Amino acid sequence: MLKTIKITPLITYDFALELTRNNMQFYYKKHKIEWENACYAQNWQKSENLGIYQEQRCVGVIRLEQDAHACYLADLQLLPEVQGQGIGSHALDYIRQLAQVRQKQLMSLVVFLDNPAINLYRRNGFEIMQRNEILARMECNLTLNTQKI
Repeated sequence: MLKTIKITPLITYDFALELTRNNMQFYYKKHKIEWENACYAQNWQKSENLGIYQEQRCVGVIRLEQDAHACYLADLQLLPEVQGQGIGSHALDYIRQLAQVRQKQLMSLVVFLDNPAINLYRRNGFEIMQRNEILARMECNLTLNTQKI
């Protein structure tokens, strides 16, 4: 059973940076990509940053960007010990509802092809639209996909 989950703008930069860097270091190293704290800091400034709380404990971070038509999921990161408990699906439901309230037509994200999170996104209505050797750009059409509201 999913414990109480709350998504709120209360999130610290230091927690988000450490969590994201720790979760992504395997993929960055594997694909020979250098992590840059300055790049993360710059992206943090232009993102809408949200904390994911379970029982009063911050267990994850969401970073969103948007334009006139789309909501872009820049990050959905969870502490390893809470992954696989339905929190990611709960967060995607929240983001979907937020995007629809904001009258966005689609949600978009980029994920490493070898990241198991790709299956979470597929289960939640995302489809691969483009791919290269290591990354996939996925979209969820909000005008067609209203099943989770």
